[in-house]
Amino acid sequence: MKNRLALIVIISLFSSCLLASMLPSFFNIYEKKLSVEDQAKFNDAYEIEAESDPPLLQESKIIVEIEKLNWFSVVNKIFEKFSNARVVDVETKQEYQVMRVGGYNHADVETLTATDTAVFKSLYNGTWSWTRRPVWVEIDGIWIAGSINGMPHSYQYIEDNNEDGHTCIHFYMSRTHGTDNLDPAHQNAVETAMQKSDELNAYLNS
Repeated sequence: MKNRLALIVIISLFSSCLLASMLPSFFNIYEKKLSVEDQAKFNDAYEIEAESDPPLLQESKIIVEIEKLNWFSVVNKIFEKFSNARVVDVETKQEYQVMRVGGYNHADVETLTATDTAVFKSLYNGTWSWTRRPVWVEIDGIWIAGSINGMPHSYQYIEDNNEDGHTCIHFYMSRTHGTDNLDPAHQNAVETAMQKSDELNAYLNS
């Protein structure tokens, strides 16, 4: 009885080992008989789906609106004396910093540094000029259509900026100091700055 039981155990173990060794071959033979498409499905059954990559975050764009604000009722109040502003030239997209140093019919400004003056003067090909140019002026985060001239004159506060005097920035409905009149060239430049406001957004996002 004991011999028979031992024989049964030995046969069982041998059968198990034989079956285990044959199973991989069986699956390989089965897989080879499958079509390429079926093999792909068969193999996929043993794979764990990889986690998909998270979607790429799109960079947020800077979107600003240009305002055509009245000099006397608005700009004169927010652009306080001895406060700074960022000026971007509409045509060239070059920019510089200024400080308001005075003015009542429009803003009298001076460039902050010699570097700012170099950029400012380059707008006029290195030669000071009374020619009006459209600009965008940022004051405390508000972008306003404006117009500049490039001729330093009269009084001066900042002594080391290589600008002998101050220049002027006009806004909507501002006037000249000498004649107390609207200057058509300045007002036309303000309109140009308004009409090309989309170019400012392109510049800020470049």
